[in-house]
Amino acid sequence: MDKNKIIEAAAKLVAKGAYDKAIKEYQKVLDADPKDVRILQKMGELYGKKNDNTQAAFFFTKVAESYATDGFFLKAVALYKQVLKLDPTLVEVNLKLAELHQQLQLMSESMAYYQTVATHYDQKGDTKRSLDTLRKMVDLDPDNVASRIKLAELYAREQMNGEAVGEFRRAADHLKRNNRTDDYLRVAERITTLEPSNLQLARELAELYLQRNDQKRALAKLQVCFKADPRDVNTLKLLATAFQGLGQTSKTVSVYKELAKVYQERGRGGDADGIWDKIAQLDANDPDLLARRPKPVARPAPAPAP
Repeated sequence: MDKNKIIEAAAKLVAKGAYDKAIKEYQKVLDADPKDVRILQKMGELYGKKNDNTQAAFFFTKVAESYATDGFFLKAVALYKQVLKLDPTLVEVNLKLAELHQQLQLMSESMAYYQTVATHYDQKGDTKRSLDTLRKMVDLDPDNVASRIKLAELYAREQMNGEAVGEFRRAADHLKRNNRTDDYLRVAERITTLEPSNLQLARELAELYLQRNDQKRALAKLQVCFKADPRDVNTLKLLATAFQGLGQTSKTVSVYKELAKVYQERGRGGDADGIWDKIAQLDANDPDLLARRPKPVARPAPAPAP
């Protein structure tokens, strides 16, 4: 077979617009050498002229794979992008583009293609592949909180609560370090739905809400803590602060009394006295407060004159 003559004949057919005949000629070359990149490229172009996007994408993909294998990543990227224009639904091509951009250290572009892949698998209900893709995204950019939260949410949806909590915590830690308090609160709240018995987190959230004068949300968290341990000193302090912020003096006093009682029973009389001082500032006529005060000693009547 004279390869050059066949290619020359095919080129003449292309010039005449006889694309089908040209394809048959080029196919003879590919039968002898299936990896001839130049011919694969020409086949893709010819099928493109025929508006046969499926076949055009097939041949361009072959060329892109060859370039990628040989380390010509930029050329591979250009061809894969051309394939996507022909058929945007080819998820494997999006995945290849994600991997190639990663190799080229173009992380934001890589993440965008990975996100397309993850969304595709999620919409198809292919949870395993969606999880695998999201894990790759998290490994690629550990500080990308959005990807980590998506991974955590997918874990939660699949009832993989341990894995979900782990990813939510990593996201929350990053948000806290970067003083993104609003976002931190949202993620931390998500953790509490998966770990309702996490009293340490509930108390931390209560403190943050109180700092923001959001007493109602603080109370919701403190009720969980109080139910678990109604004699916890820190919980009682926060409860009193929350009720006082809401202007509920009677409830504030009631909580303070319980706190003073706990202090007294634990031998912390000084702390108990300090709490009673707070009660005095809130309600100086509280019966229990008045009962604590020493009663005046009656003076003896003067002796009668002789």
